Amino acid sequence: MREIALNLYLDGAQLAADIARVEGADRVRGVLTRVEIEESSNRALIYIRALGRGEERFRTDRLENDSGKELHALAERLIGRLVRVYKELETVQGQPGERPSKVRMAVHLVDLGPADGSVSEKEAKDMMVQAAGQDRARAAWQAAGLPASGPVTMEQLETALAAQSATDVDGRGGEDNDE
Repeated sequence: MREIALNLYLDGAQLAADIARVEGADRVRGVLTRVEIEESSNRALIYIRALGRGEERFRTDRLENDSGKELHALAERLIGRLVRVYKELETVQGQPGERPSKVRMAVHLVDLGPADGSVSEKEAKDMMVQAAGQDRARAAWQAAGLPASGPVTMEQLETALAAQSATDVDGRGGEDNDE
């Protein structure tokens, strides 16, 4: 009984740490296009075509760790599907004398369904809020001609997000909290 209680406690502590990591992560949605192994670091590299943003690459934890191994296996199963990536920036120290750099780390993946379908109204609106900011999301949604309710096609959403991204580049838009 003592061993079971101790194992539950340890598993609970790890679960709490994992939940805290996901809660603090930013989100990116897109189609998972491929997964590779980076031999030099023993990490998986996850590539997604982020809606409205182009291709982005994320690293996993090291593959000798359970979290890295599990995320790699999940990513392999989700190739070609629409996913939500929970990501954080990690500082990586380079060679002595070099400035540290930041890399995108995937901490969790969620399967959002087939990539050839539509995006739910809630997911689409969340993405517009992320792209345009809370204050401008409704106007950006209407300016893009997206429907008042119901699902949105990936093509419609991609066009609307690209238009919003162009507005941001012109200096009239909000800030992008994803790197």
